[in-house]
Amino acid sequence: ANSTTHFYHDALLDHFESDVASPTRKWSQRYYVDESFWGGAGFPVFLYIGGEGPQGPMSPRMFIYAQAKEHRALLVTLEHRFYGESLPTANMDDANLRYLASAQALADLARFRVYVSSYSPDAPDAASTPPLELKASPGMDSKWIAFGGSYPGDLAAWFKEKYPFLTAGVVASSAPVFAEYDFAQYSEVVGDALAYPLIGGSPSCADAVRRGVEDLVAALEAGAAPPKALEPCGSIASGVDRAQYYSSIFGNFQGVVQYNLEAGPPYVSDVCDAVDGAPSPIEALAAATSLFSSNGTACLSSDFEKDYVSVLRNATFDGVSADRQWIWQSCNEFGFFQTISPKSPFAAFGAYLNVSTAGRAVCSGGFGVDEYDGPRADAAGLVANAFYGGRTLQGINITAVNGNMDPWHSLGIVNDTDAYHAPSQRTSAGVHVVELDGTAHCRDMYAPGAFAPFVNDTASVVWAHATIAADIARYLS
Repeated sequence: ANSTTHFYHDALLDHFESDVASPTRKWSQRYYVDESFWGGAGFPVFLYIGGEGPQGPMSPRMFIYAQAKEHRALLVTLEHRFYGESLPTANMDDANLRYLASAQALADLARFRVYVSSYSPDAPDAASTPPLELKASPGMDSKWIAFGGSYPGDLAAWFKEKYPFLTAGVVASSAPVFAEYDFAQYSEVVGDALAYPLIGGSPSCADAVRRGVEDLVAALEAGAAPPKALEPCGSIASGVDRAQYYSSIFGNFQGVVQYNLEAGPPYVSDVCDAVDGAPSPIEALAAATSLFSSNGTACLSSDFEKDYVSVLRNATFDGVSADRQWIWQSCNEFGFFQTISPKSPFAAFGAYLNVSTAGRAVCSGGFGVDEYDGPRADAAGLVANAFYGGRTLQGINITAVNGNMDPWHSLGIVNDTDAYHAPSQRTSAGVHVVELDGTAHCRDMYAPGAFAPFVNDTASVVWAHATIAADIARYLS
């Protein structure tokens, strides 16, 4: 792709600064521009919203890229504040993290949208390094479509809600719009996926994992040593260390299900093949776990303080790491702490993997928040849900896309036939729900054939791409 990298110097540290006498500091936000397909003035602009990690330019592997080609759109990508090289403050110490908030990120998008739209080839650009150079002015009335997946999917939906006139429409993929402190549903969908024949799971696979988890917990309680593949890296000294160890095991299954048939193997089918061939439930759990270590000898993290909290306490920017930032956003606004549901195959881990270890201990340890008791809330519940509406998504020209085997879809806008459809879900007529069968996180965001020949697009993916493409065409018409 012929993408150019720029830094926008006119980004504001605090969009909501009330003291007019002391204007807020400016900082430099990284963005990318690709004019390859752009038809010039009168043609649309497609905005890719960066999220909780370093953001690179768009590539031909992405659906937005194929759509930009189709509609002769200008492609722009904005990196999220505090991630990658978009650094509003000198470091990420506790005091500076107050500027890392979704509302600030949305205001960044709005300011950036106005900046790009008002560009003129006749006036040299002083707001970016290198200067922005386009063959024409997009114009303030240019039609913009915003795309985002996962947390940026939330941002896409909320951008349309809070700044409705700045986009003609948005595609919000795998967006967990409902903030949830105790996110046990995640573990339920992991179980659903292990049991789903369409993707190589089976009820017997999920059940074998359940029995393996129960047997492992019983063995540890009895002081017995686990199989080699399930060995902790050190002695388990406390309840939070036990939680860290169980989380290491659960985390492997989380990764497989969340990115099934997107990242490389192992896939759900590989896990279930390993499980089905094992002589006992605990050996089944060990066989599945050994798929995740390159040589089958890696031990499992079991030191909560050293392996997790000390990482969160590192407040230095390095251009890559995102743990401290994202966990801060989770502690402060969204929760999303992946606990264990009694309905999940991992239920036996639930006594240790709960909101007090996965949430409270993480937030108080990582950010020194004493007496932490969840994201910002008032009498009505979490502030994020009150401010953005949670599952009450109101707006026009919002395409809300989810895969039913993505653990995050349980907090999203889904079909009313979905097992995780919540009675509180209320969407306006302008919200189009697109739900894929058997797909994982953000699958629709990849271009047609992106994973071929290893993984071919399913009928559901082909249908979703056609449906989303029709929505985009409608939003632009």
